[in-house]
Amino acid sequence: MARIAEIDRAILSELRKNGRMSFVELAKLVGASERTIRTHVRSMEENGTIRGYTIREGGIGLTALVRIKVSPGAEIGTFAGEVTGWDGVEVIYEVSGEADLVALVHVDDTMALRALLDRMWLAAPTDIASTTTELVLEQY
Repeated sequence: MARIAEIDRAILSELRKNGRMSFVELAKLVGASERTIRTHVRSMEENGTIRGYTIREGGIGLTALVRIKVSPGAEIGTFAGEVTGWDGVEVIYEVSGEADLVALVHVDDTMALRALLDRMWLAAPTDIASTTTELVLEQY
């Protein structure tokens, strides 16, 4: 894993709070020149540290972590690649531990979450051994 410079950590911290702020505003908050900020942001976009800018509505909708255990012999990467593009799935991680994959999902309500889970099971009924869903109660 690449080391992240202190200025990059400061930039990421501010962008997590407001991903739409201008480079001028970001430079003031971080204490660097606008040119330096532009260079660092562009570099982080190119190396994959910043992979997109996402809207997360506070108090609207539902966020959940879906832990997916893949059946023995199933191709983890193929299933993960398909699910990644679905509406409501922000990102999917391959992880160590009990689960093989963890999907971070944002949906409107519990009915939309249920529909997303049903879609996963229908898309790969023999590839999924089990799922466990955890609702996010608070984000800090």
